[in-house]
Amino acid sequence: MKSIVIIDDQISYAEAFGLALSTTDDLRVAGRAPDATSGIDLCRTLAPDLVVSDYRLPGENGIDVAKALRTNGITTPVMILTGFAAPSVSTDAAAVEDAWVFSKDVSINQLVDGMRKILAGEVSTASRCAESTAASDLNVPGLSPGELEVLQMLAEGNGAAEIANMLHLSLHTIRSRIKHALRKLEVNSQIEAIATATRLGLVVPPS
Repeated sequence: MKSIVIIDDQISYAEAFGLALSTTDDLRVAGRAPDATSGIDLCRTLAPDLVVSDYRLPGENGIDVAKALRTNGITTPVMILTGFAAPSVSTDAAAVEDAWVFSKDVSINQLVDGMRKILAGEVSTASRCAESTAASDLNVPGLSPGELEVLQMLAEGNGAAEIANMLHLSLHTIRSRIKHALRKLEVNSQIEAIATATRLGLVVPPS
């Protein structure tokens, strides 16, 4: 029987997962944690076969958890659950070995099936995206990775000058990306762009 550690600050969701796993004969919840720090400590102690982490956690996110586990030499696969399957989330997760993003918009039974696939080494980027509501599958053509990155940073409250500094790019380049994004989203302001991108799942809204 494979052991699972669940990291989620939403107690009801974690309990629902626990209930679903209790009806299986191959998966069990070894422990639950409400935040990244205690979740990582729990993984060190329990050495689970799989970590299931919410993307949004107090102060950090599920990708931070995956990175911290790898830094600590823990190679356990990580399933990251998000209600906002924005391209930036999948891109960041792809940079971490054996970290997979799944949408919370599917049923718990589908997620349990996804857990089995991860544990069996059968999950792939294609199957993951098919089970998620990845924003790249939406009918929003033409937005470049750079434009999506700038939209995400705008949604997080950064101004154009701050973004230019953080990305080590010229202010002209950032303003050009914003202009192109507004045109492609058919909006007239940055506020409208953020609202539209959030509604389409292109960016993760601030907590």
